[in-house]
Amino acid sequence: MLRELVESIPEIRFALVASSDGKALASFGADDPADIDRFAAVVAGLQALATPVAEQFPTYAGQLRLAMIEVDGGHLFVSRAGVEAYLGVLAKEGLDQGLLGHQMRDLSRRMGELLGTSPRANLTTMTPH
Repeated sequence: MLRELVESIPEIRFALVASSDGKALASFGADDPADIDRFAAVVAGLQALATPVAEQFPTYAGQLRLAMIEVDGGHLFVSRAGVEAYLGVLAKEGLDQGLLGHQMRDLSRRMGELLGTSPRANLTTMTPH
């Protein structure tokens, strides 16, 4: 699945699935194997930073959907892809962000089916803070 994603958009440098504790579960396209571990740690860190933001919306499930960082030369995208698993994509400038967002959403859904998904909170029992 990662190969399909990377090969479908020329601007993608590489993609991986990482656990919330920063372990690479799968990857495709990295030129240097050291990039895989480093990128997995970055993906885990970004999802950890997104958690307090999600907690500001208590009537929702509080789950990361998509986080993006744009820097000179490219972009990093992270989305939830199952229980404690996250899809990370590193892409060059010139990327069609809408296309990538759509493909990541579809891929995250398929990966969630394979990796399992977190149970959703019962919204009727949640109280606002």
